[in-house]
Amino acid sequence: MLAGQTLSLFVGHPQVLLRYRAALPGVRLHALTQNASLAVLSLDPDLHDALHHAYGTGEWAESGVGLTSTDFAFAARVSEAGALAFIEIADGDGEQHQHAVAWNGGDVVLKPASLAAKVAGNRPRATWPINAALRSLGLRAAPGLDEYETFGLGAYDTHESILSRALPTRV
Repeated sequence: MLAGQTLSLFVGHPQVLLRYRAALPGVRLHALTQNASLAVLSLDPDLHDALHHAYGTGEWAESGVGLTSTDFAFAARVSEAGALAFIEIADGDGEQHQHAVAWNGGDVVLKPASLAAKVAGNRPRATWPINAALRSLGLRAAPGLDEYETFGLGAYDTHESILSRALPTRV
């Protein structure tokens, strides 16, 4: 990931993410691996702007997660259909951070969490925000891997890589 880039994704079962498509018809859903049960919605800046144009911007969260109060409220409504997570990998000035938050049934089930890569190595991988968010969706790590690796996220570092190489979902 290049300095200054951010990869922002909503993750959930395709039927849950379809609620975004209902609100923003141009939304495309992708699977990161063959036979994946979870899909991603790549929240690039244009799509994020469209969401704000449709529903308002709201106040920016101070949690480090790149979402506004309007984004949080909309995600809570989407999660009434099932578990939903927002995961983000951000590189600012060469220092990578990961952020995550998760909802289910309209409620936050994993409060916004952030972790800088420079301290990540000192913490068990199971406590990393993205791994915790993926577990909240029911994803279980394959033997010898963590949830991030099992999910296949390591193969993608930009919105463009997801749009060009990930598998479009059939829903």
